[in-house]
Amino acid sequence: MANGKWSKAKLERYLKEGRGQGIGSKYKGWINTYEFSSRGRATRLFGIKTNRIHQLHSDNQYRAFLIFEFNSKVTDIRESFPLLDIQEVIDNKDDLRFDKFTDKETKEPYVFTTNFLLTVNQPDGSEEYLARSIKNTSELNRKITFEKLEIERRYWMAKGIDWKILTNKQLPRQLAKNIEWVRETLLESKDDVDKEKQSLSLYRVILENDELPVKQVLQLFENIEGLQRGTGLYLFRYLIAKKDIQVDMTRIIDLNSSMIDLTGRNRDGA
Repeated sequence: MANGKWSKAKLERYLKEGRGQGIGSKYKGWINTYEFSSRGRATRLFGIKTNRIHQLHSDNQYRAFLIFEFNSKVTDIRESFPLLDIQEVIDNKDDLRFDKFTDKETKEPYVFTTNFLLTVNQPDGSEEYLARSIKNTSELNRKITFEKLEIERRYWMAKGIDWKILTNKQLPRQLAKNIEWVRETLLESKDDVDKEKQSLSLYRVILENDELPVKQVLQLFENIEGLQRGTGLYLFRYLIAKKDIQVDMTRIIDLNSSMIDLTGRNRDGA
């Protein structure tokens, strides 16, 4: 919940600010990181697909975001999505303890949020929404957490939207670490590197030498092109980020391995 007292006036202010509204670059999450009391590490991260800053409230949310963004089918990611119409949407709520989720002083009901609402492209060209709640496994032992998740579950079920809980066990650290390592090349630019043209040249060199260690191929490419040391690795990461080269992202990317060895079961899901 947000820091400080929750009141009807604060609710109206949030709505006036446009929180929980919009899509893509226009979306505003319901809770900002500086307003949220969290045991985890808060992160503000620029989204490549959304072209805006995402506000994430834990390491698990950060890893989940990286995995969602890397998924080619995901086109939009809305974090801290408010369930503003929850009372109207859920019909069967007699056994739900909404009374537990109110400000003790003002008695104003808190706004429930789901960590992520994803927009996903389907094979037929249509769009589907997926709702995902991110929890540490230790949190699932708390009764109040279970009660909140049950309210979320019934809300999204009534909406006809697929909802799941993802814990730290479903968010592989190595996968997130690898995504983090390659996505940087999509965000930054080097004045002395033509990423599109030179990455294509590197791709050809890799295909012609796919049995050699990747490290050796990158050095060979730099020598051929007369490039500064490290440029080959930068472009290699860029090719992976664009998925021109697909490696098993769940494993450590060992540059002493050949390209053949690195290419395996690619995990592009969330």
